[in-house]
Amino acid sequence: MENRHNAIQQPTEVLIRELELEEAIRRQLEDARIYFDYSLVQNPEDAKNPLIKLDLITINPQHNQKFLFHSVRGRSKTELLEQMMDYIQNYKKNLESYEIEWMDARLPEKVQVSWFRGSDIFDVLNKFYYDKEKSRFRILKIKLMPEA
Repeated sequence: MENRHNAIQQPTEVLIRELELEEAIRRQLEDARIYFDYSLVQNPEDAKNPLIKLDLITINPQHNQKFLFHSVRGRSKTELLEQMMDYIQNYKKNLESYEIEWMDARLPEKVQVSWFRGSDIFDVLNKFYYDKEKSRFRILKIKLMPEA
């Protein structure tokens, strides 16, 4: 038998819990198209034991652009998903809402509008530019939205 270490080697109960949490996150975010992007990252406290990072990505169906919703780090997928659920349940009351008007250099005649929640404008810009070539996108306006 091959010596490998991956998620499928987890006990079935752990896999089921992870699936339940992912489904709960999808329900919480209702009609958003989301992708769970897991990766290993260096642990600053213990170089021999990396952490797992979860970037929760939203994909806008109108223009097919992906944006970072939120990112968490931890030791297990279950821990990450629980952190993400906590964030989702509280982010609207803890973060500012921003509207960004922008253009894609490949479609310069079309102005797009996207909405983000973030702790400040820099947080929102990081979410907007997540995994993008910055020179391809032009931000026309960023507006802090009043609380409803």
